[in-house]
Amino acid sequence: MAKQKKSDTEQTSESASEGSDSEQVDAKSQTDTPAEGVKTSASNEDESTCDSVDEGDVETEVEALEPAEIELLKAEVNELTSKVIDLEGQLSDAQREVSYAKAETLTVTRRGREDTTRAVNRAKRDLLTRLMLVADTFQQTSNELEKVEKDDQTDVIVSAVQMAIKEFDKVLSGEGLELMNPVGETFDPQFHEAQAIVPSESEQPGTIIDVLRVGYLLNGNVLRAPQVVVAKETPSNDDEAADDA
Repeated sequence: MAKQKKSDTEQTSESASEGSDSEQVDAKSQTDTPAEGVKTSASNEDESTCDSVDEGDVETEVEALEPAEIELLKAEVNELTSKVIDLEGQLSDAQREVSYAKAETLTVTRRGREDTTRAVNRAKRDLLTRLMLVADTFQQTSNELEKVEKDDQTDVIVSAVQMAIKEFDKVLSGEGLELMNPVGETFDPQFHEAQAIVPSESEQPGTIIDVLRVGYLLNGNVLRAPQVVVAKETPSNDDEAADDA
């Protein structure tokens, strides 16, 4: 019995101890809460104070600028603006000069090509003009060979010469040289050179009845006009009698 009372006494003592500990924890938490609130409030006050100090410093710096300093800054800004404008003008001038240089280069290149082309054409005309004299000799030779009585020996020679003449004419044609032998064509002073005008009963007046020297075209242009004989109308007997009178 005494032992049971002792156990009850120990349980009561433990309950009292737990209650005391619980009360101490609550008291501590109540004590800590106001402290944290005070700390948070103090932090907000510090931030507010810093913001007010920064704004005050900016306003103080702005107010610290004197009118003379403001004018000096304005002058510097104006000077920098003027330099920018000058640089833009220089850039524009440089771009314009580059454009002129490009155009001049293209012009010089084009003129150089044209001069080269003219020089080549002039040299080609001079060479073909000299070759035309050789062609005239070949033409006369060919005409004379047609009059030669042919036999076994002469036939081989004539055939060889005529073949050489044909090959030479082919070379000239390849260079743009075209033979003009306008027999039977109508006389055109732009393409033909009249050496004589003779009456003809078989041909219409103005018709070319003979070619004294053949001509040549170079790329469609007259390089040498052919020398021709042109037919004219045959005078009637009345005209002859009038001439005799």
